[in-house]
Amino acid sequence: MKRRYTLRFCELVKTGVKLYQQDVLDGVVKQLSNTLFDGEHGIFQQDSAPAHKAKTTQQWLKSNIHSFIAAND
Repeated sequence: MKRRYTLRFCELVKTGVKLYQQDVLDGVVKQLSNTLFDGEHGIFQQDSAPAHKAKTTQQWLKSNIHSFIAAND
């Protein structure tokens, strides 16, 4: 069976690392990670915004998200 994935985009938001991790990652992504893809694994991708590339954000993703595209150093 061929899997179909839907891209999901967030509106433009400018935020700092702590606020991004609390509001977006802990507040939204963590809760949706088990339901967003109807029980199937998905890949979480961010752009190169400073809050996305922060070492603490990358560590959070490693600890909480099954599969993600890591930031390039």
